[in-house]
Amino acid sequence: MTVQMIYYLAWQEDDWLDEILDFFPQVNAVVPTAKVLEQIKARHEQGEADKLLFVVNVADEQEKSKEFLQSLQKDEKLSKMPLYLVGVDAAEEESWKQAFPQANVIVIRVHPFEFDYEAVFRQMKSEWEGA
Repeated sequence: MTVQMIYYLAWQEDDWLDEILDFFPQVNAVVPTAKVLEQIKARHEQGEADKLLFVVNVADEQEKSKEFLQSLQKDEKLSKMPLYLVGVDAAEEESWKQAFPQANVIVIRVHPFEFDYEAVFRQMKSEWEGA
């Protein structure tokens, strides 16, 4: 039986978390630390979750976020799971894309109330279900 798990990784509670919780029924919201990554790996290896979706908010603590993402990239299995980077400033979009080419980088270019979160979540769901 396939077990799907969404991990929302952020340094603090934010609008993205509120929106993602409105769309997906179950989300594990955690801080992106090395310890958390080890716990995710262990759960995946034990079969507790075999289809994962990672949504990482990089708005705060960018250097720590990059360290976490580099560690995630090094894992042979987890690096193949869908990855979305949110909270990216438009001026930094290209640098995030270059550093993490496998990630979908989401930039909000309109007022947050006008942004179509649901379209992004449908894309996430589609990619996740196909993973």
